[in-house]
Amino acid sequence: MQLMRLQEIPTLDAADYQSTLEAIREVRMAPEIDGRIVAMPVFEGQQVRRGQLLFVLDQIQLQAEVNADFAEARKDRVNAERYIFLNEQGAVSTKERDYYVTQAIQSRDKLRAAAATLSYKNVVAPIDGFVGNLNAKLGDVVRAGSPVTSVVDNTRLWVRLDVPGELAWRLRPGLPVVLKAPDRRTLIARGQVNFIAPSLDKDRQTVLVKAVFPNPDGALRNGQRVNATLVFQQGRSLAVPELAVLLQAGQPFVFLAVSAEEAKRRLGRSLDPPPLPGLPVALQVPVRLGTLQGGAFPVVEGLAPADTVIVGNLAQLRSGLSVQPKQRIFSR
Repeated sequence: MQLMRLQEIPTLDAADYQSTLEAIREVRMAPEIDGRIVAMPVFEGQQVRRGQLLFVLDQIQLQAEVNADFAEARKDRVNAERYIFLNEQGAVSTKERDYYVTQAIQSRDKLRAAAATLSYKNVVAPIDGFVGNLNAKLGDVVRAGSPVTSVVDNTRLWVRLDVPGELAWRLRPGLPVVLKAPDRRTLIARGQVNFIAPSLDKDRQTVLVKAVFPNPDGALRNGQRVNATLVFQQGRSLAVPELAVLLQAGQPFVFLAVSAEEAKRRLGRSLDPPPLPGLPVALQVPVRLGTLQGGAFPVVEGLAPADTVIVGNLAQLRSGLSVQPKQRIFSR
């Protein structure tokens, strides 16, 4: 066994959650009209820019309609201009002029509508990002509103945390959130809370919290499962090593190494068997501890900075026994 002075360690007052990263900007790309895919100049995972063409639907019939509407609009515009000139010369009535002007306006608007419908046949990226899964291939007929792919912007992501209602009073914007790999040791990102729901979920009595994470290097992915730690407070605390803690009936204890006189005083009795000269004596004391962090428990209550604890072979100890340590560790 060893004797060890209490040490201070960095501690976190925090709560751990399992969550999934979500892209703040993810746009599902679906055509606004029915059609057959005749071109798809992108592939899954490709980086695209806003306005870049993703896929094209057949447009021969619509293109013909647009061409016809263009010709009609041009004819009506020429007629309107002619009748405006004739009206100014007094050769035709204002009523006749207005008829041809109205026809020109109607033809122009019809052409604009047809051109807009034709533009729906060219589906382009609305944001910068990466192409997601392709749910259709060249030659497939797709329906209006049926997603063909998505464009995902991974530069900023967030996680959703369902925080128990009893912790709601501790929540505030800007609290740190740390993401760790599945081994819970490797830090992969730091972010902060940027949204706290104004109301609790009535059924689960939880508060929805969102934390945002910058991702400039693209190391994180949309849909990635992560361990998220919401940090309420950071500080330093006295701590005892895990091997210095004995659990009995659900209550944690540690053994202190104290003088024989101190053991008699705190036990309120004489020691049996009598302690060996010059050796410290074990004294079992109850403690309140925090969550295990890095192989040590933060001390909440029950120990003082000057205390020396016994590490190892605790099952063989009881209060009042002399302690013959193999090693003394006093570094802080």
